Amino acid sequence: MHPLLKKKGFILDIDGVVGRSVEPIEEGVRGVLKLIEAGKRVVFVSNNSTRSRRILLERIKSFGIPASERDIISATHATASFIAREKNGARVFTTGEEGLKEELLNAGLKLVDYEEADYLVVGSNRNLDYELMTKALRCCLRGVRYVATNPDKIFPSENGPTPGTGLIIGALYWMTGRKPDVIVGKPSKVIMLEALRRLGLRAEDVVVVGDQIEVDVVAGKRIGASTLLVLTGVAKKEDLEKASTKPDYVLPSLESLFYS
Repeated sequence: MHPLLKKKGFILDIDGVVGRSVEPIEEGVRGVLKLIEAGKRVVFVSNNSTRSRRILLERIKSFGIPASERDIISATHATASFIAREKNGARVFTTGEEGLKEELLNAGLKLVDYEEADYLVVGSNRNLDYELMTKALRCCLRGVRYVATNPDKIFPSENGPTPGTGLIIGALYWMTGRKPDVIVGKPSKVIMLEALRRLGLRAEDVVVVGDQIEVDVVAGKRIGASTLLVLTGVAKKEDLEKASTKPDYVLPSLESLFYS
């Protein structure tokens, strides 16, 4: 039996571990089902900043994984909750898509244009254009509270790597010299501590599983959990040599836990 199977809980990334956008990673899905069958507590933590929990739940269920909305912690929901705790009813300008806007509105926040905003919320947008970047730039220059859903540079899709939220964060930094005041998604502790609360477990009893060293592995290390890097997403074996942070374990897929 693999040593990690002695742990009680698993914090699983979605994209790159169990799916690539709407396409399931079959060995990842089988791995999740085996964990559930073995009685492990499982939560899915996603840095996806274009999808609400509702949409992510539909996707996970379409893969054949039994889950509820409580089993999903998305960067969109965690960002909205974080801002609502700081300033209930805050006025927000966001670069994000409808999934992020849905979660912001669900948290009682107000979506406004950049001139009226208390917060700039940066999330990915596959329809990003010059006008939206101009508004984000001006909002950033106004000095309002700047929150990023996640720091991902690259996002895995069914057709290959695509730009992550880092596309916008990097552009704003190059133009203004400002970095986000807060990053909610992995590797930030903000979203990871919420995952531990949801599991009801201590970090030493948990495994963090992901496909990106700088995002998932670093997130796991920051909370003191064991880390497993799977090679079904962004990271490749050759990336390990130059990585400053090393995962505790590396496997071809999540399912490989049961054959190691």
